Amino acid sequence: MAHWADEIAEQIIAKHPEKQEYTIASGASPSGILHMGNLREVLTPYFVVKALRDKGKKVRFIFSLDNYDRLRKVSTDVLAVAPQFFKNIGKPYTMCEDPFKCHSSYAEHFEEQFLGALDKLGVKTEVIKQTQKYTQGAYTEGVLTAIKNRKKIYDIQYSFKTQDANLDDREKYYPIEIYCEKCGKDTTTVTAEHEDGCVLDYTCKCGFSGSIDLRKQHHCKLAWKIDWPMRWAYEGVVFETGGRDHSSEGGSYQVSSVIAKEIYGIEPPLYRMYDFVKLKGQTKKISSSAGVGNMHPEFMLKIYAPEVILWLYNRFLPEKEFELALDSDVLRTYHEYDRMYQKYKDGTATDIEKRIMEFSLAGKPANYQPVSASLIASFAPIVNFDIDMLIDILKKCGENTTKEQIIDRFNCIKYWMENYCPDQIVKLLPQKNTQFIGTMTQEEIGWVKELVKQMKQSNLNTQEMQTLLYEIPKIDGQQDKARQKRFFEVVYNLLLGKNQGPRLYLFLSAVDKNVLLNLLDI
Repeated sequence: MAHWADEIAEQIIAKHPEKQEYTIASGASPSGILHMGNLREVLTPYFVVKALRDKGKKVRFIFSLDNYDRLRKVSTDVLAVAPQFFKNIGKPYTMCEDPFKCHSSYAEHFEEQFLGALDKLGVKTEVIKQTQKYTQGAYTEGVLTAIKNRKKIYDIQYSFKTQDANLDDREKYYPIEIYCEKCGKDTTTVTAEHEDGCVLDYTCKCGFSGSIDLRKQHHCKLAWKIDWPMRWAYEGVVFETGGRDHSSEGGSYQVSSVIAKEIYGIEPPLYRMYDFVKLKGQTKKISSSAGVGNMHPEFMLKIYAPEVILWLYNRFLPEKEFELALDSDVLRTYHEYDRMYQKYKDGTATDIEKRIMEFSLAGKPANYQPVSASLIASFAPIVNFDIDMLIDILKKCGENTTKEQIIDRFNCIKYWMENYCPDQIVKLLPQKNTQFIGTMTQEEIGWVKELVKQMKQSNLNTQEMQTLLYEIPKIDGQQDKARQKRFFEVVYNLLLGKNQGPRLYLFLSAVDKNVLLNLLDI
């Protein structure tokens, strides 16, 4: 059994054994913040690209920014800063000003954010901006082909619908959106055609009437289900992915596949559906136009290191939905990653686990060695997130690391704890917990005094400390779980003012002994 990306790569090669170069496509529309679902649109083919290259194949990986699409809806994020922005509805994204006043256009604002995240992930693509392609006339032939076959395209689309076609609608149908020369919006209607469809007359809701010569004027765009196969033909695409909404029965891919064959004379590319990526606890699909909150790559890279995101996106089959967490499951995710990484390093990983790690480790140095996120979360607050002091503590715990190796994960865990789990930040008390001491029994005081005595007598290593902690509360040489639990609670309260904290034997072995004794010596 092979990794899903390797299986797709084999299917591509089998279908096109003569190809010297394989074009793999992805794309997204900057209708708003490009979110973690959009990231799956890019990462799914990215892993296929890597699989093909691992097999010695030459690959062209293109990422189309569909920034010539019309603005359909204004998100709450945008309305919050530009209440009148809805007036731009109907214009291409590149023709709308940036409501945040920091980029040349609405499209560029969201594109730059997403492309920056791809760069941090190490994902390199050939970026194609559709505004440039259309306005520079690259698609002139494809547009004219669609206009000349407009009635046939109408019939193809209606073959997937349950209602009967309307002959009058068929006569008036044009698979194109014309952006008005006056108002810039696509609120136009074709009223007549000339010169075998090369020239179209149109009227706009703004009151303007005009003509467009499709051979030399390009303020227009094909409708999506025609635009998609036209670009497959233009770029020579052999594989592309699409979300669940494009993949349903009678959906975009099925319709576009027929148009590809019957209008553009090509076989549609191999295709793989991918499912949603959700935030843990959410039930709704993420939507750029509705506002995505913090479910976008730039934000998630503040919490998850790049290799962990790559790991998450390739360990699941594309058609399997998965969740990202912001709660304590963040540490669980890091732990699961580290566990598979360790299997990969010691040679016990399965073939699929090995491939998962290879895909996630792209670009990491040979000496890469992750440090436990749980250890960072346990000890970083103790030293007020001083990374040099943290490294010293981690070395005492057996983690021989460097600042270069730990910095990415350290920054992620620090940001996560401070912003999403401040309750997990545990710090040593500045002085003795006299209030708690007043509630302790004589037996509990005796436990602590014995611990202090042993710590004063010698520098215990982690194994010796662990043995001591389980030895002290025994009764007649026998371990008692209730007494053991209470002993740990007592020590945590004296040091942290809480009933629980970091693994106690590591904690007591790693933190400065004099600081600990100052709080424990009662």
